[in-house]
Amino acid sequence: MKKVLLTLGVLALAQPALAQSVIERDFTLTITGADGKELVESTTLIPLLDGACYTWQLKLAKTKGAVEITEVFTLPSAPSSWGSVNDSTTISDDMLTATSTMSLTPEDGWVWHGWCVAEGDPTGDHKIVVKSGDEVLGEFPFQVEEM
Repeated sequence: MKKVLLTLGVLALAQPALAQSVIERDFTLTITGADGKELVESTTLIPLLDGACYTWQLKLAKTKGAVEITEVFTLPSAPSSWGSVNDSTTISDDMLTATSTMSLTPEDGWVWHGWCVAEGDPTGDHKIVVKSGDEVLGEFPFQVEEM
């Protein structure tokens, strides 16, 4: 009986560590000017401008150690190329979705990841879904448009 209670006690303590609570979120655009200065703005409208970068950001309530994240990035149409992707990213057969797994260590509670616009990227509705296990931590729909 003691073993059962001890096991249940350990499981009860471990369970909350599996769940993540998001207390803030943001989606930003970063553009570096000719003078080298970065302009950073919270927006969901991204210009189809080579080198314009966008980043999702989540502030987590529980920040003990690294967080295993799955990012699912879906485009409205296939790009001319996904560029070089690492071993932790897979591209769907239809070339519309990149799924990346990563271990992110929060800084002041924040985790983030971003992409940059490249030649051949499509315009239209894009979406990034960020998950920890089966739990969706954030959904970031945004538009890429010619300006």
